[in-house]
Amino acid sequence: MRKNKANPRAPKPRGKQPAKRGQAGQAAGDDEDPVAVPKAAAPLRIGWGTARTDRLLDWLENNVEDRQRLFSDSAQDAKDENRRRRTAKSVKTTFYAKIAEYVFSVDEDVKVRDDLRAHGTKRYVKAVENRIAS
Repeated sequence: MRKNKANPRAPKPRGKQPAKRGQAGQAAGDDEDPVAVPKAAAPLRIGWGTARTDRLLDWLENNVEDRQRLFSDSAQDAKDENRRRRTAKSVKTTFYAKIAEYVFSVDEDVKVRDDLRAHGTKRYVKAVENRIAS
């Protein structure tokens, strides 16, 4: 619908107008073109083979208190063992990060180990969470 004498209320066209020099996004007098920032490398696709799954299970077996916190300790078990119930005081991602470090820091795939060192456990937390939930 075009704006004309018959229809003065026609909507303005939507869309981005190119910014003029010296406006938002550029400092006045800045002659350099903006530099394209390369995108971060996509995270590696994690397959859960036997070796990785075994490492995950080893961590769960060796870290009983963390396992109880992660999977909500049973009140009955705590009573039977004459101890206080263990509950997670932090977010579960803290435990997933510990597991990711344990599992992937000694992975047989060099790319995974290098990626873990370069980017930390953040990229692997979701993979651990998904594996535990499956």
